[in-house]
Amino acid sequence: MVDEAAARAGRRDAARKAALLSVATLTVSSTMVIAPSLPAMASAYAGTPNAELLVKLTLTMPAIAIAIFAPMAGWVIDRYGRLPMLYASMVLFGVAGVSGYFLDDLYLLLASRLVLGMGIAGSMTTLNTLAGDYFTSESRGNFAGLQSMVMSFGAMLLVGVAGFIADYDWRYPFLLYAYSWLLIPLVAPFLTEPTRIERDAAAAGNEPLPVKELAGAYVLGWFSAVMFYMVASQLPFLIRERGIESGLLLGLAVGLVQLFAAGGSIMHARVKRNRGFLAVYAIAFVLMAAGYGLIWLTTSYAVVLISAAIVGIGVGFFFPNSTLWVLMIAPPRMRGRCAGGLSASLNFGQFASPIVVQPIVAAVGLGGAFGVSAGTLLGMAVALWIAPSLFGARNAKGG
Repeated sequence: MVDEAAARAGRRDAARKAALLSVATLTVSSTMVIAPSLPAMASAYAGTPNAELLVKLTLTMPAIAIAIFAPMAGWVIDRYGRLPMLYASMVLFGVAGVSGYFLDDLYLLLASRLVLGMGIAGSMTTLNTLAGDYFTSESRGNFAGLQSMVMSFGAMLLVGVAGFIADYDWRYPFLLYAYSWLLIPLVAPFLTEPTRIERDAAAAGNEPLPVKELAGAYVLGWFSAVMFYMVASQLPFLIRERGIESGLLLGLAVGLVQLFAAGGSIMHARVKRNRGFLAVYAIAFVLMAAGYGLIWLTTSYAVVLISAAIVGIGVGFFFPNSTLWVLMIAPPRMRGRCAGGLSASLNFGQFASPIVVQPIVAAVGLGGAFGVSAGTLLGMAVALWIAPSLFGARNAKGG
C-alpha cells in the first residue's frame, strides 16, 4: 500500500511537472518569437518617427506590463488562488499575441504588446508559485533546471519556425501565439489548486521577509535580463548590418543561444552543488562576457554562432539560479508576491534593455555595444566575488 501510494504520488508529480513545463514555454518565447521579424518590421514602418527604436520596443514592451502587473498577480494568487489567474492569463496571452498579425499601426501594435505582457505576468507568476507549492526544496532545484531547459528548447523551436515563416511575411510569426489556447485543455487535468499552502503559511507564522537577499536577487535578475535581451533586440540588426538578410539565418543565431541555454540549465544543478548563488551568477556573467566579446571582435557569421553558443550556456546558468534563489528564501505566506517581484525585475530588465543599450549603439555602433557589454559583465562578475555583501550574502559562496 505504501509503495502504491508513493507510485501514485510520483506519477502525479511527474504529470504536474509536465504541465507546468508546457506553460513555461509561454514566458520566454512570448518575446523571442518576433525577433527574426524585427529588421523587416523596421523597414515596413520606416516612415514612422524613431521607427527602429519603436520596433525594438515591440520585442520588450510586454516586459513593462509584466513589471507592473506581476506583483499584483502575486497578491491576487496569494489571496484568491492560483488556477483562475493561470487560465485567464493564457487566454489573454493568445488574444493579444495574435492581434499583432492584424494591426497595421505601429502604436497600436505596441499597445497590444502591453496587453500581452499582462497575460505573461499572470502565467509566469502563477507558474513559479505553483512550483513552490507543489514541490519540496530538492525537487524545486531539479524543476528550476528543467524549467529553464524547456523554456530554452521551446524558444529555440519557435524562433526557428518564426525565422522560416518571417521570410514569407514578417507578420506570420504573430500567429504562433495561438498555441497558448491549445495548451489550456492539455494541462488543466493535471493541475490542482494547492491545499498545502495554508498549512505552510500557518506554520511559518510571521517569518520575516529577507529583504536584503530578495533585493539582491531582484537586482541581479534585472541586470541579467538587460544583458541577455541584447541577443534578441540587437543581434539581428548587427548580423544584417554585416550583410546577412535571411530571416532564417537571423533566427538561427538567436535560436542557438536558446539551444545552449538549455544545455546550461541541465548543468546548473551540478555547477550549483558546491557553490552559492552568487558564484553561479559570476560564472554565468564571465561566459556571457566571452561570447559578447567575440561578437564584438569578429565579422564572421560562423564565429557569431560560436559566440551565441557560449552566451547561451551562461544564460542557462542564471535563469534557474534566479528562480531557485527566490523560492528558497521566500516565506510560504508570501511566495506569490516574491515570485511576482522576480518576474517584475526580470521583465523590467527586458524592457529596459534596448533603452539602456541604444545610446551605446549610437556612440560606438552595434558591434561596439557588445564590447561595452562584455566589459560590464566582467565587472559585475568581479563585484560578486569581492563585495558579495552588496547582494545579500556574506561571501560569493553564500546566498
